[in-house]
Amino acid sequence: MSDPKGVITKPEKDESVRIAWFWPWLGGTFMFGLFSVMFNVVWSMVVAPQVQLLLRHEGVTDTTVIVIMLLYAWIIGLIFAAYGALSARMSSMGKLSLMLTGLLSLLCGLWLWIVGIQGSGGQPAEVGGAWQLFSLYHTWAEPVLEVLGPYTQHGEVWFLLAALLPIAGMVVGVGVNRYPALTDKNGKVDHRWQWIVAAISAALVIVLTISLMLPQRPYIAEKDFPVVDGATAAIPFAQDMLHELTGMSKARAAHELRFNTTHQAYVNLIEKKADLILVAGPSDEELRLAKSRGIQMKLTPIGWDAFIFLVHQDNPVDGLSSEQVRRIYEGAIHNWNEVGGKDQPIIAYQREENSGSQTYMQKKVMAGHEMADPPRELQIGIMGGMINAVADFNKDHNALGYSFYYFANVMHNRQEVKFLSIDGVEPNKEHIRSKQYPFTAQLFVVTREDEKPSPSMQRLLEWLQSEVGTRAIEKGGFVPANS
Repeated sequence: MSDPKGVITKPEKDESVRIAWFWPWLGGTFMFGLFSVMFNVVWSMVVAPQVQLLLRHEGVTDTTVIVIMLLYAWIIGLIFAAYGALSARMSSMGKLSLMLTGLLSLLCGLWLWIVGIQGSGGQPAEVGGAWQLFSLYHTWAEPVLEVLGPYTQHGEVWFLLAALLPIAGMVVGVGVNRYPALTDKNGKVDHRWQWIVAAISAALVIVLTISLMLPQRPYIAEKDFPVVDGATAAIPFAQDMLHELTGMSKARAAHELRFNTTHQAYVNLIEKKADLILVAGPSDEELRLAKSRGIQMKLTPIGWDAFIFLVHQDNPVDGLSSEQVRRIYEGAIHNWNEVGGKDQPIIAYQREENSGSQTYMQKKVMAGHEMADPPRELQIGIMGGMINAVADFNKDHNALGYSFYYFANVMHNRQEVKFLSIDGVEPNKEHIRSKQYPFTAQLFVVTREDEKPSPSMQRLLEWLQSEVGTRAIEKGGFVPANS
């Protein structure tokens, strides 16, 4: 007969094994979290600002920027791999349980990433409350994440990879330290991992050095480049133009170029604080201001965009007629059921006076009809605010707004928003090119006609009319005027 005591003591032994595994794991999890926080604080204060300055430094090309980002990520990975290897040497835990000490940090990063995605509509550039928590979680990654915008339209994916990199580095460090073939059959230490790390590090440093030494022959020297201003929607094209003509990296061009919106751009041109502006046509007030200062403006069309109307994706209305749009904004139509929607009041947002979109709305869409004065809370100051308002307005989803196609489709895309067809025609590049869409808008290069352009300005204007410039305009999101 078996010993009955064994039946009683076995569960206690299993329980003690489980407890013995749990407490070291919890301690390892705490240590990894503490190391991550301390690393973030020190690194963001000492190293990250210097890397940001380097990425924006004159003479740093796109190739150099990419190599710097790869080297930066490689160094971070090595630091956390070293932590993982050191933990493996000091801990008696098994390899899997030791790797899982980064699990809570991983889950925290994923949660903050999801919160950021939901709170910003998938726009990492919208560093409001949604992404601020994530940026605090991985402050070390700020120099890299900051420059990704000009190089990719899927920044949210890189944000997620930033959350995974430290944990991946730690896991690799644990795995390498506990690697079964760390010594060969004769008992000698296997140095292959050290050689691989050294070779990759050396290769990155060599490529970085070569890229910094390569000569540059810009079409226009940075110091001679005209002062450019313009509308928010023209920023990506202007950044590409600055990058193409001066040879500066896209990351630096995005940092250096600052636009003041349409109205202020016109004011700056008239007051001779800007040499050239990229904007839609002027408002009556801007024309009067130019005339009062004795300035004759020259408007050269270079591209076409579409002026679009936005509703929440859950709004059953998919299109309006031009007449319905005018009647809504002059206050004759008040309810969505009058245009085929739900029995809900139409919340019609407007932009501020003299903004590019408001000027187009008044001149081209309303076509002589007076717009109803909106309540202050329905008047939006910035271009992206209109899209956010339509996306985020209450659960009834009864808001209506307007913007320009490229800005709303690429620069400030919100998944919760859909574009309305007008007179049965959807806003897209094909319909903009064919002029089938009723509200197409021109992008102008505006200069002062009474001044002789400088050599660099002349070269810039010639480039805009060239085949290369036309391709840049297309790449910048517009349909070229000469297409």
